[in-house]
Parts: sequence; C-alpha cells; structure tokens
Amino acid sequence: MCGICGKISPETSQKKETVKKINQKLTHRGPDFGAVLDIDEMAIFAHRRLSIIDLSELAHQPMQDLSKNYTITYNGEVYNFQEIKDELLSYGYRFKSRSDTEVVLYSYIHWGVECFKKFNGMFSLAIWNSKEKELLLARDRFGKKPLYYTLLNNEITFSSELTALLEDEEIKNKVTLSIPALNHYLALGYILHPLTIYKEIYKVEPAGYIKFRNGKITEKKRYWEYKDHFFTETKQKEKEIRENLEYLFDKAIKYRLISDVPVGAFLSGGLDSSGVVAFTKKYNKDNLHTFSIGFSYKSYNEARDAKIVSDYLKTIHHEKIFDKNLDRNIINICISKYDEPFSDTSLIPMVEVSRLASKYTKVVLSGDGADEIFAGYETYKADKIKKSFDVLPGQIKKGIASLLNKVSRETNKKVSPGFKLKQFSKGLPEDYKYAHYAWRELHSESERIYLIGEEYKEEIKASHPYFTFKRYYEEVKEIDYLSQHLYVDVKTWLTDDILVKIDRATMAFSLEARSPYLDKNLTEYAASIPSKYKIKNNGKYILKKMLEKFLPGETIYKKKSGFNAPVNEWFGNKRENEFKFFNKYVLEQKGIKINE
Repeated sequence: MCGICGKISPETSQKKETVKKINQKLTHRGPDFGAVLDIDEMAIFAHRRLSIIDLSELAHQPMQDLSKNYTITYNGEVYNFQEIKDELLSYGYRFKSRSDTEVVLYSYIHWGVECFKKFNGMFSLAIWNSKEKELLLARDRFGKKPLYYTLLNNEITFSSELTALLEDEEIKNKVTLSIPALNHYLALGYILHPLTIYKEIYKVEPAGYIKFRNGKITEKKRYWEYKDHFFTETKQKEKEIRENLEYLFDKAIKYRLISDVPVGAFLSGGLDSSGVVAFTKKYNKDNLHTFSIGFSYKSYNEARDAKIVSDYLKTIHHEKIFDKNLDRNIINICISKYDEPFSDTSLIPMVEVSRLASKYTKVVLSGDGADEIFAGYETYKADKIKKSFDVLPGQIKKGIASLLNKVSRETNKKVSPGFKLKQFSKGLPEDYKYAHYAWRELHSESERIYLIGEEYKEEIKASHPYFTFKRYYEEVKEIDYLSQHLYVDVKTWLTDDILVKIDRATMAFSLEARSPYLDKNLTEYAASIPSKYKIKNNGKYILKKMLEKFLPGETIYKKKSGFNAPVNEWFGNKRENEFKFFNKYVLEQKGIKINE
C-alpha cells in the first residue's frame, strides 16, 4: 500500500517543492521509499512506498514504460496481476520487475480504460500520457483506496489524502467549507462521495475514472456497475450456492495471501472476521498472527469471543484491552489521520487494533464488506418488519411511530434497544426507501438547519442526503426490496464510512488491510444470490451455512454485536472537563458560528 500525489500545471518548474511537501505528508502511507518525478514541462508525480510485493528498487515509483511516454503513480494491490501479466507477455510485452504496478501500467497501455474491468483488487492511480498531455485518475470498484483531486488556477492536483492537498498554500488559501458536505455529515456522520468538506476538492468515484486535458475534465465514467449483477439472479439450489461461495471465498483468500511480507488478520470473534481467519489458516497453519481489541465494559467486550476462535483455529493471538480511561493519544491520531469530519466511534478501536497489528506485520486481512454483501445488519430485519406495517393507513402509522418514539429509552448498552426503537419509529410512516435511510440519520433536517444556520436553509434542503440514496434506489427499482437496500448501503455506508475508517486507521500505522469479502468475483456472485438465501430468520443465512464446517456453532450463531466503542462511558460523566474547549469564543475564533 502506498501514498500517491501529483500536479499538472503550466508552471511545473515552480511547483516541485509543493509536490514534495504534499508527498511528505503521506509518509505514513509509505515509509519505505519516497520519490518525486519531474515528468515533463507540465507534470510532476510523487509516491510514498510501503513495500509488499517485489521489495526491490525495480518496483519503486513513479514508474515509466520503456518509451517514457506513460508514467504511473499507484496505490493498491491487483491480486490477479500474474494472470494479466501472462496475457501481456503473450502479446510481446517485457517486464523489468515482479510488481503489480508494472502490470497495471502496461495493461492501460494495451487495453486503455478497459483494463480496469480485468483488475481484481483495490487501487487508486494516476497515469500521465506525455504525448497527449492527458491525465487519468482511477479508483477500485468499492473505493477501498482513496483519491482526491482539485482544479484550481488552471492546475490539477491530486493526492491519496485530503489533508495532504492543504500542504499547497494556494489550495489551502482558496478552499471553502461545503455546506452540502456539512449537511451530509450532520445527517449521517460521514460525507457522501464525490463531495468533501471543501467545495473545491472532490473524491474520484468508486469504479470510476476521470480524464483531464488542458486543466479540464474531458471524460468521466464508471467502468463497472455493481447493480448489473443483481439483475442476473442465479437459479441454483442452496447446496450449489453454498459450494460456489466456498470456492470463491477460498480463491479470494488465496489471492490476498500473495505477498513478500507476512500476512496477519483482524479477529473480532464475530462471524465475518472468524470466517476470514478459518480460511486463511488452511494456507498458513503455523504462523498466522491474529489481532483483537477488548473493553473493560462488558456489553462492548468481544475479547472472549475472539479468544474462543483463536484457540479453536490455533492462531498466534494478540489482544489489547481498553481500560476505563481512554488514552488521549488515540483521539489525537484520529483527528490527525482522518481527513474530514467523521463520527463513526468504531474508528477508535480500529485505530488501536491497527497499532497493535503493525508491531507484527505489514499486511492484515479484515472481514469488512460481509454485512453489506450478505445482509448482516439488523436494519434489514427492521426493513422487513416495517413492510408489515405498510398495510395500515398513514395516520395510524404516524400514531404508532409517535408512541414508539415516546417509549424508547436510550441506555449505555452497546447500540441500545431504545436507540433502535427511536430510529425505527422515524421511518415507520415513510416509504421503504426513506425508512431505510432514516435508520442511520443522526440529526433531522430541522436540527441541521438550526446547527448550520437559518441562512443556509435552502442549500441544506437542496442537498438532503436522502436525494443521493433515492437516486441509487432508482437505479435498482426493478429488483426486490432487500437487494435494493444492499445495493444502496454498498454505494453509501460501505464506501464512505466503513472503507474510509479502515483505510485511515491502518495506514496511520503503515499497515495494509485486505478485504476478501470485497473480491470482484465473490461480490458479483453474491449479488446474484436470491434474497431468501441471505435472510432466513436472521441475516447472512447462506454465509453462515457455508462456514458451518469451519467454525464452532457458538461463533456462527452468536448474536451480532457490531464493532463500537463505549463513548458514553468514556465521556458521559466528564463532558464538562473533556469538552471545555468547545466554547462559543474559541469556536468563533476558528470561524465556526454557534447558534444559541
């Protein structure tokens, strides 16, 4: 894994030091090697390397083809690079390294943007065509690897992280707060792509590429559509589906064990990470290191569950238990490494387990993506329950919703029943699409208008995050409700919350995270599986059936608990001391308006 950045400008001779500063800011993403390359009179690329495959200097970046017409700076892993390399060898291409970077570069030279359809992996990249004076930016299917860009002063500047772009003083002095992005954050706790917290900076979309010439976008497309695979529902029986899943998951694991450094795994003790460890153990019988986090607060603590799986599979297990007083250094890391406002509290344990793992390895496997691919969240059961209320008249539904909201009572337990009831009641009178959105809404529109300011009311209304959800629902309106929800959650929650969280937490400690459940072949096949095999009483039915012969029953069928942090317990009784700096004067000095 690595960090990439660069600048396309009519005045590159004056910009090299700026690109150096941006690249230096990305050192944590690639501490093994760094370089800045003046390509020509218009382009400068830079790279920070975390050496995983082909540890030699031959794999250093930025990398050029033999003609020096094409230059690449690349972050990621294309796991099927060897098969693609064999195909390119048959066409007469020759390679100087064993790296996947060189394969990616020559794939683009040979197939153009069609090459991205061949890649099975995670990546963000930039390629400069010196002859055509054309820049290409591209990103993997689910957006595992970040890529930001801005067009200012007839320049294009890009980077793996948003904060690195602010090392450019001209950019820093011109960016302004995005009200739509702030609206998203207050509603959801994260910002939907392609927006960022700054108006002038954007994210390259997952499964998307952008071409630029003369400081302008000339082409912007998606090279892959996840939705297409929901429309081709498999007719296979349960046994055959189970066998196919096992084969594809096994292949996904084997791909992600390709490395010239040791590979470990996160292990929470839940179904998803335990499945990853069970299959990984088949290929690493004696030296598999696993890592978990626990809490002193019982309702949050999964350390015992992780230990059960570790003992069962005989891994070399490492755990860290949070005590009742949170280490403030963790908060500092979260603030410094997360580019934008982000309120998923599970980032705190994710940061700590990443720090733990980085002491033993440079690569870990994770269980991310299984809930969105196989329907693991309780929200999907709630959607099903909500559907049974739809036969009632609207006024009766509103009355029930009001009653549920009144009787709901939040507790300090992990994702309390009171909170769930409150979120469910918000969507009860609405259609199924808005009800699913409402489950994750943190602040209502009226609350957001109050917090941001009445003068922004129209902009807040026009940028309601539900409009983005609704657009995704429209793309798949012909398929069943559960499949629609899964598709929308992948396009929103998975991409802009879950994958952001794991990338920033792991890369803060120069650790590469690989997600087998997000394998191209596995996700495409999973989308084709009928919903009746995903939820049957509880979620992830078919995944659980597939894992029955690899894991103990208590692991497979234990109640899902999620990966959250006891924030209320840490801060609940200390808010006056912990947040005394959040006063009107201090915030207004920072340009933040307070409505009282």
